[in-house]
Amino acid sequence: MNEKVNSINLIDEPGKDLPLEVYNSVVRSLHGDSRSLFVGKFATWLAIFAVWYRTNSTEILAIGILTVIVGLLRIVSVRKFLTIVDDELDLETLEKRQSIYLYWAALYVFLLGAVCFVGMAVTSDDVVHLISVSSTLAYIIGIAGRNFASAKVVNVQVAAVSVPLIGGLILFGGIYHHLLGCLLAPFLIAMHSISARLRQMLFDAVFTAMDNKLIADRFEIALKNVSHGIAMVDHQGNIVVVNQRFNEIFGLRNRFNSKGATMADLQEQEFLNTSTTANGNSLGKRLELCLKNKTKQKFQFQRSDGVVIEVSFTPIASYTGVIVLEDISERIKSEAEIQQLANFDSLTHLPNRRYFSQTAEEVCKTLNEGEGYSVFFMDVDKFKDINDTLGHSVGDKLLCVISLRMKACLPKGGFVGRFGGDEFTIMLPGITDRKVCERFVKRVIEEVSKPVLIDGHLIVVGASAGIAMYPENSDTFEQLLKMADVSLYEAKDQGRGSYYFYSDELGSRIKERMELEVDLRKSVEAGELVVYYQPLVDIKRNEVTCCEALLRWQHPEKGNIPPDVFIAIAEEIGIIGKIGKFVMEEATKECMLWPNQVRVAVNVSSLQFQQTDVCAVVNQALIKSGLAPSRLEVEVTETAMIDDLVETSRVLRTLSQSGVKVSLDDFGTGFSSLSYLHQLPLDKVKIDKSFVDSIRHDKRSLTLLIGVSKIASDLGLQIIVEGVEEIEQLEILKNGVHLDQVQGFLFSKPMPAVNIREYIAKNVGVNSELQNISMRA
Repeated sequence: MNEKVNSINLIDEPGKDLPLEVYNSVVRSLHGDSRSLFVGKFATWLAIFAVWYRTNSTEILAIGILTVIVGLLRIVSVRKFLTIVDDELDLETLEKRQSIYLYWAALYVFLLGAVCFVGMAVTSDDVVHLISVSSTLAYIIGIAGRNFASAKVVNVQVAAVSVPLIGGLILFGGIYHHLLGCLLAPFLIAMHSISARLRQMLFDAVFTAMDNKLIADRFEIALKNVSHGIAMVDHQGNIVVVNQRFNEIFGLRNRFNSKGATMADLQEQEFLNTSTTANGNSLGKRLELCLKNKTKQKFQFQRSDGVVIEVSFTPIASYTGVIVLEDISERIKSEAEIQQLANFDSLTHLPNRRYFSQTAEEVCKTLNEGEGYSVFFMDVDKFKDINDTLGHSVGDKLLCVISLRMKACLPKGGFVGRFGGDEFTIMLPGITDRKVCERFVKRVIEEVSKPVLIDGHLIVVGASAGIAMYPENSDTFEQLLKMADVSLYEAKDQGRGSYYFYSDELGSRIKERMELEVDLRKSVEAGELVVYYQPLVDIKRNEVTCCEALLRWQHPEKGNIPPDVFIAIAEEIGIIGKIGKFVMEEATKECMLWPNQVRVAVNVSSLQFQQTDVCAVVNQALIKSGLAPSRLEVEVTETAMIDDLVETSRVLRTLSQSGVKVSLDDFGTGFSSLSYLHQLPLDKVKIDKSFVDSIRHDKRSLTLLIGVSKIASDLGLQIIVEGVEEIEQLEILKNGVHLDQVQGFLFSKPMPAVNIREYIAKNVGVNSELQNISMRA
């Protein structure tokens, strides 16, 4: 036994602990049948009074009377104990009752020994000796049979009777008495051994029974509380173990008592014969095959109420086998829910990217030879604006409406999936005709573009699509998906609500662009990008006062790559921040080599504001180069304002407060240019070259230029006009437009650092060579 509760230590077996319930049984065994106890005592009383009668000894009579009194008191004590219920018996009470029992038992056998002692002392009559010794020994033999459960009781009783009995034989007897006394010693010792063996056998049996009962109780508890139905069948087909859950799962509750029945009885139940398994056999037939073949099996069946049961049969050596029933309805439901979550978009309930691709691959395998399919990659125009202005809840509802509209447009066999965000993909098996595809995609775009009322908002969006077809464009679905994706971007470049079929020409452009992406990364890592500088000329002093830093990339094979091409690539692949930091550090370092009155201007794109800490980049460059903040100008485009006006304004104010000059680049090309003039901490405004290009022959352009420059000037801002390429343009600007600086090819193209130093040296101060250009204007 591993579990011990209020245990006691046995006197002759140190460390041997008994559970309370076993100790209770030991003490109760001592207080056994009081009637048999009385019979034994009555026999000894008769023997004692027979000795008294023969000897007429007063001492024998006195001892006899005491024996009767002690015997009766002992019987009363035993009967009193037997009236105590188990619930009232704790460890302390049991120990007390054992001590009382031990006291009376020891006293009684001592008196028996005393009768022998006195009998031998007062007479040499062998009959007296025989009666007293034989009756005492007979009683002693009963000690081992009655009290063996307690070593303490046996040992004390043997000791109590041995002293007067053996003492009498040795002190008052003859040679034969001495011999008998000597022989009694091993006999009494043997009594101890006999009782010990009996006690060990008892305890082994008790502990084994308790262990078995514990195991049985645990098995019973488990059997009753387990969620599975369990039945064990023996070799004769009898159900020897079964739980109630077995009946409940089989639907046999209150109709059939499985326990004690045979499998034949079970198979006669209508339920087992009307229920069928996946292979078409009746449930009863399938169970019969399991028992017959004795092979491990597992199968499922569905009850009429929709509950799905899994039946497991496991053969075992000592029995035919064990049948386990499990209600797996919830598991199947959970698996279906997990499958739903794994395969379908939780918002629109359309197939997700993984499941759509998997389904498409399976559809491809079913196509007949020569049969193709088309793939449409679509997204929702202006969806981001909806989320930003009306909230994501409205955006989510809009996506649900759009998904329903797309599904309504599908021809037979077509299916649509959501790839995330506002991206949807459609596959049309068996359709590769361009005209059919065009009609379909136009219909989808038309349906998506219809107004929809959501939460009181009338919403109108559009859709764009890229299209690729098998086998015309590729022979793999994954490749077609990529082609449709890049075609979508081409469609969006053409304007919202457009669609574009993939072509080899587009593929070549995409391939070239991908090559440029790889080469650009390599060039940035290798430091192959070069910073050029274009001067800004003070129109009044005719000298260079600032130079704009412009990045150039000379590709080893493709030659010069235009900045608008590789800057866009850098922004898309996420390295614009690294490039911007490089330009800022190179420009500030180069500016330290110029005269103190010449500043450097560096462009900061909108993505740099989003991806990097512009203030940290500027401060680090200034510290690294040692350039004064007042000699640095940061040029920011209107795009940066549109993306995040609040954050951009905060950064620019921080820079302005540190002494860095701030310029608004490409002024006049956006929708809100004038509002920025009073919202931002600007020092300069650079008017876009588009105003300059047509001033010679378009009075409206000149009028606009004059008005814009006057507004900026009245606000205290310096005016820079860029894109001046001809003397005539400069002359018009000087005569009619308020401006401070000009920039353009008329003065200089962008040039490397070594050339700009020479140019600045020639065009700073009173001897500036730019005087000639100014005089010509």
